[in-house]
Amino acid sequence: MGGWTIKIEINSPSALSGVRQPGGRARRLLLRLLTEPLFHFMLLGLALFLAERAYHARADVYRIEVTPAHVAQLSRNYALQYGAPPDAATLEQVIEDDVREEMLYRQGRTLKLDQDDIIVRRRIVQKEQFLIENLHPPAEPNPAQLAAYYAQHAEHYATPARAAFSHIFFAVGPDGEAAAQARAKAALARIPADVVRAPERGDAFPDLYDFSAFEPEQVERLFGRTGFARAVFEAPTGRWVGPYRSGYGWHLLYVDTRSPPAIPPLSEVRDRVRGDYLQAAQDRANATALDQIARRFTVVRADRDVARPSGG
Repeated sequence: MGGWTIKIEINSPSALSGVRQPGGRARRLLLRLLTEPLFHFMLLGLALFLAERAYHARADVYRIEVTPAHVAQLSRNYALQYGAPPDAATLEQVIEDDVREEMLYRQGRTLKLDQDDIIVRRRIVQKEQFLIENLHPPAEPNPAQLAAYYAQHAEHYATPARAAFSHIFFAVGPDGEAAAQARAKAALARIPADVVRAPERGDAFPDLYDFSAFEPEQVERLFGRTGFARAVFEAPTGRWVGPYRSGYGWHLLYVDTRSPPAIPPLSEVRDRVRGDYLQAAQDRANATALDQIARRFTVVRADRDVARPSGG
């Protein structure tokens, strides 16, 4: 038994009036909306709003308003820099210079000259760091906090060893090292036990012969990290010893007094301890503020993604 075939011919659009078509309702609503005067009015209002925003954004760039507050700030800045407020003529010149800088700044921003500029980037970073450092000034430490901080960092305040000494110098001449050293040994044998200063028994030295309360760093700065510099803090005191080599030549050494490193009481270094305490507290506050900023960012280290060969 064969199937039935139904053929419908539609010669007029009106024939569709009773047929439900997919999406027909949405199309009818869209057509009605496009012909609605209120919709046209809304579109026109949006266009005018966007145009006004664009106009004002551009117009504001080229409009510089010099307010009394800004002039007062310029005058204060001038007084801080030069120690006295500017007179009328000077203030007018300061204002003109400031306006000129503002013009150049805004024009540069318009041209996007601030983008990808390492100097601008560093300046912004410096200003942000300055703002962070002033957000949370540390509280003044009480005596207990100061004492606890000092006890924890006492070695930082230790005074170094010091020595008071004299020397006799023997230069290395054309006859060489051995000859200079031999002259020093011969002079040592002839120095009376009660003599504590005898520069005339050696050669002329380009610096001092007698030193008082010198620290190891000071001795090394003058004589170098040499056997002589070590002997100042290791050799016996109260008698002539040597010879020892320095960067200049050979020396005989007389150490008069020597004091070992010592940790002073808190009362002698209270101001230093207070300053270090406040700086440490400020550093912690700065680190916390920076950490709070860092939590807003996601850092993707693409440079650490190393392609690995597949397979075994």
